Amino acid sequence: MNYAYEKISLLTPITKDMIERLNNENIAHVDQLIYRFTKLQDAIGQKLFKSVLISLDEHVSNLSAIDIFNKLEQLGIIEDYEKWKELRELRNELAHEHEEDLTETAEKLNSLIKRKSDLENFLNSILKYLRARELI
Repeated sequence: MNYAYEKISLLTPITKDMIERLNNENIAHVDQLIYRFTKLQDAIGQKLFKSVLISLDEHVSNLSAIDIFNKLEQLGIIEDYEKWKELRELRNELAHEHEEDLTETAEKLNSLIKRKSDLENFLNSILKYLRARELI
C-alpha cells in the first residue's frame, strides 16, 4: 500500500482530467492502492479486532462490530469510532466504485490518500498495545 501511495501521491491532488490521462503504470498503482487499502481495512475490522479481544480472553462470538469496537475502546486499545466508521464507508465506496463519474472517483481517491494515515494509526495502536503486553 505504501509503495502505491508513494507513486500516486506525486500526482495529488487528483482531478477528473488527471484520471482521464493516467498511463497504464499509474492506473496499476491506483488499483493497487485501492485494493491494499480496502484489504487492510477489512483485515483490521473483520479479523484483527476480534483476534485481539480473543487473545485477552474476551468473549466475542456474539458481539456485533460496534460492540467489538466499543470493547477495544474501553480497554484503551483504539479510539474514535467515528473515524473508523468513516474509513469503513470510504472502503465500501471504493469497493463498489463504478467509473461513471470521474470527478467523484477523483474525490474518493483524494480522500483515500488523505485518510491512509488514519488506517495505519488504527493498526499501529493495536500493535503498540500488543507489544506493551508482550502478546506479540
